[in-house]
Amino acid sequence: MLEWLKQKAGAHLDAGKAVAVLGGDHSTPLGYIHALAERHEEFGILQIDAHCDLRPAYEGFEYSHASIMYNALQLPQVKKLVQVGIRDFCQQEAELAERSNGRIIMFPERFLREELYGGKSWRKECKKIIAQLPQKVYISFDIDGLDPKLCPGTGTPVPGGLEFEEALYLIRMVVRSGREIIGCDLNEVAPGDTDWNGIVGARLLYQLCNWMAVSQGRIAARDMKKVEDEE
Repeated sequence: MLEWLKQKAGAHLDAGKAVAVLGGDHSTPLGYIHALAERHEEFGILQIDAHCDLRPAYEGFEYSHASIMYNALQLPQVKKLVQVGIRDFCQQEAELAERSNGRIIMFPERFLREELYGGKSWRKECKKIIAQLPQKVYISFDIDGLDPKLCPGTGTPVPGGLEFEEALYLIRMVVRSGREIIGCDLNEVAPGDTDWNGIVGARLLYQLCNWMAVSQGRIAARDMKKVEDEE
């Protein structure tokens, strides 16, 4: 699958398309990240997720959803991994992040909430997150990065998580900072008893694709000048 997606995504990129990958579980976009690594000298990954996904292997399998970011970091073109909303990780993953010399930056949910409850604004927290990112950014969005009330059908829900508008505000702030979103994925959206999971997932995908297009100069955003003036 890695090689298949690398080839398919690469062909679309070479045709001048902006590409978004839909999972499946979070292991799916690795081939796309490989394709981007062949076309960009360096970039960072903004990962919105409940989990770190930094395990070398999970139950003996090296290409599972629990290893996607560990595998992505094997690519030297991935200069930075910035993780947002994390609230479930193991000791091995924590030690890997600590040994990364700043290549892995984690913004756990508990840390973000403590800052907000202490009077800091979400805007200020977003600026801290974005300051860790290089000019070119790949967004990897696991739906369980959101509060489980927004994605009750996902496979590994964890209490806590971002609100829908908090996630979109962060994405918009990435674009407003002048950074380019070179690609994105959305994973782990699973059906439930109603259409709710699909509704949230579809709206999130719509926003991801549109803001990626804005960052690449493919479409204009009406609110961009207003925000620049505020800055």
